[in-house]
Order: sequence, then C-alpha cells, then structure tokens
Amino acid sequence: MTEARNQVMEATERLGGQYSGSLHPKCTHLVVQSSGGRKYDHAIKHGARNGLFVVTLGWFVDSVRKNVRLDESLYSIRSLGENGLPLGELNRVAVLPGSERSCIPLAAIEEAKSSKREFEVSRHIFSEDAIYMDPDISAETKSKIADAVTREGAKLLEHWFIGSKASYVICEGSTIHKYIAHSNKIVTPLWILKTVKEKSFQRLVHLSSDLAKHVAITLENTRLFKEDAGNRNTSPFSLSTKISPSNGKPKESIEDRKKIVELAKQGVRDRRSRRMQSCQVPIHPITPTSLLDSICWSISEPTTSACTYTDSSWSEEASEQQTPPAHDTNGELNEADLFANSLSRPLKESEKSEVLFKNHLITILFPIDRFDEMGPTSRTFFSNNGFTCIQLLDHIYNFYQENLSDLEIEAGIHTDSRHADRLRSLYASSESVREGFVLFKRVDFMGSRRSFESLKRLNGETNCNVYQLLVRA
Repeated sequence: MTEARNQVMEATERLGGQYSGSLHPKCTHLVVQSSGGRKYDHAIKHGARNGLFVVTLGWFVDSVRKNVRLDESLYSIRSLGENGLPLGELNRVAVLPGSERSCIPLAAIEEAKSSKREFEVSRHIFSEDAIYMDPDISAETKSKIADAVTREGAKLLEHWFIGSKASYVICEGSTIHKYIAHSNKIVTPLWILKTVKEKSFQRLVHLSSDLAKHVAITLENTRLFKEDAGNRNTSPFSLSTKISPSNGKPKESIEDRKKIVELAKQGVRDRRSRRMQSCQVPIHPITPTSLLDSICWSISEPTTSACTYTDSSWSEEASEQQTPPAHDTNGELNEADLFANSLSRPLKESEKSEVLFKNHLITILFPIDRFDEMGPTSRTFFSNNGFTCIQLLDHIYNFYQENLSDLEIEAGIHTDSRHADRLRSLYASSESVREGFVLFKRVDFMGSRRSFESLKRLNGETNCNVYQLLVRA
C-alpha cells in the first residue's frame, strides 16, 4: 500500500492540496481502504462536527481523473468494499492523470471484485451532540425530531442562549435571524430527519464568522425596515412571516394575514373572558411594582448563571454592596465575591418556570450607555401565558448581546466614555466604511455597568406594563 500512498501524496500536492500522514484538526478528508483502525474510528465519531469527510480511495481517484472535487456523499462509507472500492463500481478507470500505473494495487482490485458484502457502520450519528429546537416548531414535528435524535444518542436542550453548548440548532427559515452568527450549525427539521433516516449527514453549508454576521445584520435590517414601515407587532405572529431570500420582502397572502388577525382577535377575546368571569377582577389588573428584585446576576453572563439571594432581608444590602461573582486575573474569586456567593444560591427549576408577570404584554426600558447620556431604548414583548422568570432574564440577556442599531450608533458617538472612544474609532475605520456597518455589542457599550438590580414599574398607573431595567456598575 506504500505505492498507493505515495501516488496519493504526489497527486494531492500537484493539484495544490496538502498531504499528511497523520490525522490532525486541519485535515478535510480521510481517505480509507477499510472500515477500521484508530483514525477511522476517531473520524467517524468526531469528524462530522469538524468538517472532516471520510471517503473511499475511489473518490480520490475519480476526483483527480475528472479534475474536480466530487460529491463526497456519493462515495459513502456504507458502500465501501474491503479495499476501499465502491462495490459495483469496479469497471471505473482508476488511473491517475500523468501516470501509467494505477494507484490501486492489483491484489486489492482482484480482492474487491470478489467481495460482495457492504460495511454497515453501527454507530449513533448524533452521539454526544446537544440539540436545541426552536419553540416555534410545531409540537408534532418536535415530537418526531425528539424521538429520532434521542435514538441516535443526542441530548435535547431546553434553553438556548448565545454561547451555549448546542451542537445543532433546529429552526425554520422564518426564525433563523435569532441564531445566525451565534450558532455554528443551524439546520431545519427536514435536514435532521433525513440525516437520521439515511444514517448519513446531509449537505451542510458553512459560513465564515464575518459573513454570518453580515447575513445576521441583513436580516435584522429587514426586520427593522418592516417595523419602520408601520408593522410594529412584536407578537409571535409577526415572527412567523416568511422572507423571500431573493428579494428580502415578506411573502404573505391576504389569507395568511386574515388568519393571523383572527388568531390575535381570538386571543384578546379569551383573555377578556377570563378576566370578566369574576366581578372582583378588573379588566386591566394591577401589576407588580417591581420584578426580579431578588435576582443576583450580571447581564453579560448567560441566564444559567443567575442566582437568588438566600435571605430576602439581605437582598437590598447585598445589592448595594456586592456584585455577581467575577474572577480576578488569576481566575480566583475575591473576598467580596465569596461573600456575595454565601448570600445567594442558583435558581431552582421551579423558580425559573414561575410566572412572575401575568399580563401578555410587557415593555422594558433598557439603558444603553455607561452614564445614561442617551436615555433608554424600549422594546415590547408578547407571551400569551405571561412571563416566567427565565423568559424575562432571556429577553434582557439577548437584548444586550445584539449589536447597537444605526440610530444608537449615531447618538452613541457623541457620548463621553472610553467605550464611546472605541465606538468612534470603529465607526471611522476603513473596514466599517467598506463593509457598510459597524459591529458593536450593546453589552460592551455598557462598560462595567452590568450588575442586575430589578425591573421597576414606571410611576403612574397601577396597571402599567412598562418597566425600567435597573443596572448598576
């Protein structure tokens, strides 16, 4: 087999590739002649998530002969004979250009001709993977996916956040804007189901991080354009609008909009009916003066790190004196943080799922800059069943993980802080002028002002749904 290896190396380097005798993270293809060995087992287990293709020797030979990179899925390992030849393909020419000798030894060809069996790889295709399903996917589809991927060794995640450990995010095209540039592998339910059915990963298109961010900004600009045009409905109905990738315009028929309106009207009637069943319940119920005031958390950290104070009598004092746990330069907690830890504990699942705000609409006023020179930015959220603790925290976290909008940038460059200096430098850079946009996360513009205090209802009406987010340095 040394002769075959040498010819593969020579052809690879001649055509501009790099050959390696060892398997390392930069390898894109592993050419095999049998389904066994440490390299093969490692590639089968970890290769798919790292973009490593396991192909037969026939794929390499045919690609060189045709001077084009052929589709790797046509040379599936399932149809591999004992010597790396696809079964039933023995009459194909297997001679490298510029060479009169075959790169496949004669003995291997003869043995492959007499072989009639296929190697079926008995493995879980999503082994050790963590998968998150977008909540807008239908319950029936969710059930099918959950059954399929758990049988293939995957673990399902209940929550997703930027920086989470999800190997795959499953969503429909209408909700991709929530995950693009924040997740490496975004797939559809059909992709997952076909992958499980065929026991082979379907084609997955990869984007570089900068291009993914550009796509995310394009989607966000489309959404903002629709809002500016008058469609400011932030309910889940507006999120289900399908966008045409060709022209960026929503593809909606009159029938679609009528259905959305009927669903919205029915929701209003149902809520009104529930409130009027008892004469003691006002149509617009009184809302809490504050929310989440026992939470100890930093808005820059995932919501899984949120804690609650163990003793409510300590919460106000600790809130004034302590910050959520942070590490020093050596990676160790300082004394103040250790003291704060002694007063708090992680949230229980029952506390995360507790409905804290029972109204279906809530508007949050988010501070934007370090010293409140710009004033808050408002955003309204809809949830038919009210808002749980984790939902409110997720809304806050996701808001600050987004980039500053164009209007916020235009105002932010006039503020006075070292974070504004960074923004001004980036705004005037040749790269931002060339790309046509500026990437600057809201959380970075807040500087050290990241310690969550509470959501405080605006003074005025007792049934007000508008809350101000209080964050301190």
